Amino acid sequence: MTDSHFPSGVSGTATLGRLFDRLGSTLLSVEAGNFEPGTSVSGVAFFDPIDPPIVVPGTVVLWVGMTSAEDTAQQIRSFSSDGAVALVMKEPVPTNPAIAEAVAETGIVIFGLIRGASWIQVASMLSSALSVLDSNGLTVGTGSDEPTDLFELANMVAALLQAPVTIEDLSSRVMAFSADQAGTDESRRLTILGLQVPDVYGDDHRAQGVFRRIYTSDRPVFIQPSIPTEFPRVAMRVKAGEEVLGSIWAVVHEPLTDRREQGFVEAASVVALTMLRARASSDSFARQRFGLVNTLIEGGQQARDAAKQLNIASLSTCVIAFGTRHGFADDALRSEAELQRVVSSLNMYLHPLSPGSLAALISGTIYAVVPLRANDERAQQRAVRLAREFIARMDSTSRFLAGVGSVALSAADLDQSRSEADAALRVLQSGAVDKGPVQTLADVQVAWLMLRIANTLADDGVKVSGPLAVLIAHDEQHNTAYVETLKSWLEHFGDIRMAADAVHVHRNTFRFRLARLCEIGGIDLGDADTRFGLILQLRLFG
Repeated sequence: MTDSHFPSGVSGTATLGRLFDRLGSTLLSVEAGNFEPGTSVSGVAFFDPIDPPIVVPGTVVLWVGMTSAEDTAQQIRSFSSDGAVALVMKEPVPTNPAIAEAVAETGIVIFGLIRGASWIQVASMLSSALSVLDSNGLTVGTGSDEPTDLFELANMVAALLQAPVTIEDLSSRVMAFSADQAGTDESRRLTILGLQVPDVYGDDHRAQGVFRRIYTSDRPVFIQPSIPTEFPRVAMRVKAGEEVLGSIWAVVHEPLTDRREQGFVEAASVVALTMLRARASSDSFARQRFGLVNTLIEGGQQARDAAKQLNIASLSTCVIAFGTRHGFADDALRSEAELQRVVSSLNMYLHPLSPGSLAALISGTIYAVVPLRANDERAQQRAVRLAREFIARMDSTSRFLAGVGSVALSAADLDQSRSEADAALRVLQSGAVDKGPVQTLADVQVAWLMLRIANTLADDGVKVSGPLAVLIAHDEQHNTAYVETLKSWLEHFGDIRMAADAVHVHRNTFRFRLARLCEIGGIDLGDADTRFGLILQLRLFG
C-alpha cells in the first residue's frame, strides 16, 4: 500500500496499529473487520454523503454523514476499492447484515468512536498523530530498545506509576497521553478530547500556585484537587538545562512511593531529551513543507515533480492565499507568531477535508495548495467554502482574508492560480470591495483592474486633476459635500431620488448641490465623456 500524502525523504511509519495505540480505549474500539496493525495510513478524510471526500490508498474515513444501511454498504465497498483502510463510526456502530457483508467482503476495519467526542477534535488528533508519525516529528531514533516517541514514553511512565499520564507543554497543551483511561475523571477526559487542559482547571491551578510549585521543584509534586469529583494528581516538571519545557501529569489516588517517585524523576529526563529532539525535527519538517509549497506555487516542471511526491499529480488543484487586513506593522514578532499559529491550524483543518493539502507561510502570506476532485466552477467554489469555514472558525484577534485562485489541471499551472489568489487577496486588503472575507479574482475583477491602474498612476506621480480636483479643494476649504453628491449621482445613473436617499438629504437639496457643483467645476453632466472621466477618476483616486 502506498504512502499517499507525505513528501519523499520523510519516513512513513504511520500504521493502524501505532495510530490506535495513540488513541487507544480512550476514544476508539475495534468493532468489525480485519484489524492489521501494520497497515500503512496516509491520511484522514470526512465522509459527507452530499460532498464525498477524495479517498486515496491509506485513508482513514471518518463517517460523519448518515446514510441507509444499503448505501453504507455500497459506500464501504467504494472506499475500499479506492484504498481506504479503516472507517470510524460513532458508537453504537450499526450491525445491519448488509453492512456486515460489505465489511466481510472488503476486510476493511471499523472503529467505534465513543459518544460525546467531537468529529473535529478526533480529526485534529488523528491528523496530528499522522503528522507526528510520518514527519519524523516526534519519532526519535535512539539506537537502543528504549521508547522512541512521546506517546510511547507516556505509556512507559503510566506503566511505571500505574496511573494514566499526560505530557503537556508550558501552555498546558497535550503533547502525548497514555492509552489507558480506567480510573480517571472528567478533567482528564476533557483534556484528552480537546488536547488542552480546560481553562477552568488551568485557571484554578494558577490561582493555587500549582504551576510555580511544579516548575521550581526537582521532585514530583502531589496535588490535592479543589473540585470534590476530581482525583489527585502528581506532576513533574520537564527541564533541559535551564529551560523548562513542560510537565508530566499522572492521575493518582495517593502520593507516590519513594521508588516510583525516583522512577518518575528519571523518566522526566528522558522526556526532556525527546521533546528537544522533537522540536528540532518538527522545525525541519516545517522547512520541508515550506519548500514544497513554494515549489508548487511557482508552477512548471518542478511543481509537477513535487505534486508527484505528494501523490496529488493526478488531481486538480488550486491555491488559496490568506492574509490580514492591516497586518501587525507595529509588532513584527507578534505578526510572525500569529501567522505561524494560523499555518499550523490551517494544515490541521485541511488535512481531513482535502487530503494532500499543504500550507506554509511565504513572504508574509499564507499559501495553501488544495487538491480538488474536478476542474469546474464547483471545484473552485469548494475551495472558497473551505476558506470561508476556516476563517469563520479561527480564534484570532486579527481579521483574516483569503483570495482563491482558479483550478489548475496540472501542478505546472499552479503559478497562474497563485497569481489570481494574490490578486484577489490584495483587492480585499485594499478595502476596495466589501463582499465578504473570501473572494476569487472573477468576483473582484473590476476592482483589481482599478487597483492596478491606480498603482501605475501613483508610481508615475499622476494625481487627480480637472473639475474633480476643483471640487475636492472646494469641499476641503468650505466643508461642503459636492464630491459625495457627484459620486452618488453618477453611481445611481442620474436617478435623483435614489442618489439623494443614498446620501441622506432631501431631493431638492440634492438638486441644488448638483447644480452648484456643476457651476463651481464647470461640469457638463450631459456629456458622456465628462461623466466617464469623472467616475473613472473617482474610482482611481477615491
